[in-house]
Amino acid sequence: MSEKKPTLAVFKFASCDGCQLSLLDCEDELLAVSERLHIAYFLEATSHVEAGPFDVTLVEGSVTTPADAERIRWVRAQSKFLVTIGACATAGGIQALRNWASTPEYLQAVYARPDYIQTLDTSTPIAAHVPVDF
Repeated sequence: MSEKKPTLAVFKFASCDGCQLSLLDCEDELLAVSERLHIAYFLEATSHVEAGPFDVTLVEGSVTTPADAERIRWVRAQSKFLVTIGACATAGGIQALRNWASTPEYLQAVYARPDYIQTLDTSTPIAAHVPVDF
């Protein structure tokens, strides 16, 4: 009888994808790990995705939109263990620099049609929205 492998998911929020690319750069090590767990969701690596629940979820990026806030709550509910990876997920990242500016002024300066942009007033780390295990 084969042993059931733990499921792994990797989710992206507002970020540059660098942390996910660093995982993929592990190449041989990632292949060795993939023999011991089932990768159920990792869009940077494959278009094959499975619904949760997940045993371990890695999260990259910060929460910057209402949709992000809703999605991270769903991800947390689907995850036995939630692990943040990188500066964006753990501290808000470079996009958190906007937290010291006026959001309406920022939107007006950056976007031709700011009325189309849905954003939170701040860019925040994952732990500001859900419990993080590691």
